[in-house]
Amino acid sequence: MKSSTPSVFTLLLMIFFASSACLRAAVITQIRSQEAGTHWNQATTGGNDVWSDGNAASGTNDYVNSAYTLRTPTSTSTFNGKSLTLETGGSLLLKPNGANRVFTVDNLILDGGKIIHGQPSITNVYIAGAITLNSDSIYEATGSSYREATISASITGSSIFDITLGNSDRLEISSSFNNFTGEWRVNQFGSEDVTSKGFVASGDGSLGNASVFIDTLVKFDADYDISNPTKSLVMDGVMTLDQDHTFGSVSIAGNALAAGTYSFADLNSSYDTNFADGGTGSITVVPEPGSLALLVVAMAGFLALTRRRK
Repeated sequence: MKSSTPSVFTLLLMIFFASSACLRAAVITQIRSQEAGTHWNQATTGGNDVWSDGNAASGTNDYVNSAYTLRTPTSTSTFNGKSLTLETGGSLLLKPNGANRVFTVDNLILDGGKIIHGQPSITNVYIAGAITLNSDSIYEATGSSYREATISASITGSSIFDITLGNSDRLEISSSFNNFTGEWRVNQFGSEDVTSKGFVASGDGSLGNASVFIDTLVKFDADYDISNPTKSLVMDGVMTLDQDHTFGSVSIAGNALAAGTYSFADLNSSYDTNFADGGTGSITVVPEPGSLALLVVAMAGFLALTRRRK
């Protein structure tokens, strides 16, 4: 009769899978909003648990906020969890108490949630790490005093990043060569002119291969040559044009531009209020793929006819 005692190999396999199960990240949910004076790496707020496991965030777990407010510390800090997901109804409130605070989330997943810049009169705050948009999500700074923020985190996804700026708020995207293919939708809050600040793309390739919509009164400045020939630019705000940009379709103040290249002088002449003075760049609208194909076919036919006549 064979022994029923497990072999050494079997025992090792059992230990391996048991260890893997222990090491696998747990999904921890936020169960209440944090009060003022507490922050994302604390286990309690007002004497009550913040997270469903009753512990402070740790690097082995994934954290999900679907209905509450999570607050950053007032000084530079890194979220201690493996990942942080903001679902619809969940928000991350930036609360720096001075200039140049850096808040880092190694894996911030925006799945309908919201980033709120909640502190007025701050020179700048940085959002570092990595951001993935799983669905349309929000960034907003809509208070009574101006706020400046820089997203230095890498950005991926194919959804809408819905950005709302008020007063003289400014949001800069400084990460380079982002793999973002959705839409930057930059809205103006209320009726106040925010052209002194606005939306700035400073990193080379920071907007990814995405469409760009700029609302009335919002200033837009890209510090590199955007080349997104399959995407759209809708410019209802004020653009600083000092680079050469390419889009598949362009609308200025509600008017669609025909395929072609338009210098700053051309655009400023027709749409003076939509372009800041002193520009030097251009905007190129490429033909639609169908139009381009017809052009290629026509050209091929012309060359064939020319050869037959020789």
